[in-house]
Amino acid sequence: MKKPVKYIWLALGGVVAFLVAVVLVFALAFDPNRYKDDIERMARERTGRTLRLEGELKLAFFPSLGASVGGVTLSERGSNREFVALQSAHAAVKLMPLLHGQVIVDAVRLSGLKAQVVKNKDGTYNFSDLLEGGEAKPAAKPAPEKKGKSAPVKFDIAGITVDRASILYRDMSSGQEISLTDVKLHTGRIAENVQDKIELAAAAKRNQPLLEAKVALNATYSLKPDAIGLDFTAKLDDSNVKGKLSMARAAQPSYSFDLTIDRINLDRYLAVSEKKKPAAGKQEPPKKEEAAQDAPVDLSGLKGLNAKGQLQVGALQVQGLKLSNLKAQLKAADGRAEINPHSASLYEGELSGALSLDGNANRIALKETLSNVSIGPLLRDVAQQDRLEGKGNVALDVAAAGATAGALKRSLSGAANVRLRDGAIKGIDIAGLLRKARAAAGRQSGQAADSKERTDFSELSASFSIKNGVAHNEDLDVKSPLLRIGGSGDIDIGRSAISYVVKASVVGTTSLTVPVKLAGPLDAMKYEVDYRAVAGDLAKSKVGDKVRDRLKGLLGR
Repeated sequence: MKKPVKYIWLALGGVVAFLVAVVLVFALAFDPNRYKDDIERMARERTGRTLRLEGELKLAFFPSLGASVGGVTLSERGSNREFVALQSAHAAVKLMPLLHGQVIVDAVRLSGLKAQVVKNKDGTYNFSDLLEGGEAKPAAKPAPEKKGKSAPVKFDIAGITVDRASILYRDMSSGQEISLTDVKLHTGRIAENVQDKIELAAAAKRNQPLLEAKVALNATYSLKPDAIGLDFTAKLDDSNVKGKLSMARAAQPSYSFDLTIDRINLDRYLAVSEKKKPAAGKQEPPKKEEAAQDAPVDLSGLKGLNAKGQLQVGALQVQGLKLSNLKAQLKAADGRAEINPHSASLYEGELSGALSLDGNANRIALKETLSNVSIGPLLRDVAQQDRLEGKGNVALDVAAAGATAGALKRSLSGAANVRLRDGAIKGIDIAGLLRKARAAAGRQSGQAADSKERTDFSELSASFSIKNGVAHNEDLDVKSPLLRIGGSGDIDIGRSAISYVVKASVVGTTSLTVPVKLAGPLDAMKYEVDYRAVAGDLAKSKVGDKVRDRLKGLLGR
């Protein structure tokens, strides 16, 4: 009995040896490069794209089934424009585990990958045709379950390595372009219930608004059946980021995050390029500056986003505004997002409020309270205006909608309140105007505001109603030991201009009032005083002598 069994094993061994020999001979003799033309032709017939295999094809059959390829390009459908190019790639699948329903992939390596992703004006992408299936067929009745049904295929990838890669995204509707260059990626094992590490580095660039950044990410990921979890540290130029990110699997994925950033200057990424000075004798067209200020604003990216989380930033600069100890909670769903509540320290004071963004209507709403803030440096940093000093409170409740920054300003509506103490109005010296009023010099032409002049005050309060980008005020109240100043008028936020009348009087009498009209662009404001009307009021006043005495005490030099 033993001999027959022995012969059977010898026979089987011989068969296996023969099969292995056949496979080896086939692997050594088979040249896949002979079929390049056929592969390119089939790709063209089935996809309408041009595939070029310029490098050498290499196949391996044992112990892993793998392939290496180089010099590959694939065009867009019906065009010679390049969609994907690849210098080299290698991947292999272990052969024996396939017999047990397991796909165990050795490390995947890609080098010199270049991809151009284009979103067309109709909303389709330049790869949409690759995702399209054939004509829909009636759904077949599900077959009855069989006992001993095979288990689903399990995937296990040892790791992915990508180097010298670049990806370009272009939106044909908005003109926006985003590029990632010098992309390097290395992952650990990718399989269910596996925890491993990932490393990523890239240079990012966007054309509008202009953004340039270098990113380096080191993270630990966890692949669980009910979520994808990521604990990471990252470096964005000079900023250090630490956080947690997770995604819940559902029909519409939802994300949660917890981010901490030590410091970040967003203006480094959002600022436009420096303006070049025009050559001598030439003036730069004004439309260029207007176009730069009217940058597009697109909140449509909020659509389809379902996320919640929190953010902490030690120091932040954005649009010139400098904040510290920023804390914010974010919720996003149904095309809308709320950053509520949020708080921060700024300009010797505190900020708290709520911000809402609506991607369905491209609308922004803001409720903000600034407490005990130094208003001068705040306005200089944010608005590039040096017209007001003082410390106090500011309350904003505003909303705006529009496709550009200019449209948002022109649609601004809501209300604002200001209360300041121990400050000054810059560009005009009300006390000096009162002194000149004694000479009744008559009406003079408009005079440019002088940044060296100022009107000091102990208290200032004003409320504004805002509609269509114009802030209207009726209750300006400025107090100093010997002066009272009121006023009314408009500040056109959309056009950055002012049309306002200030009326100043001496404390203890209303017989002398100096009307001053402020007009023009905020950065080139002019004022005009009606001295003749002042002189007439002074001459008619029964208390003229008393007023003159007070003026001498106030203005005499």
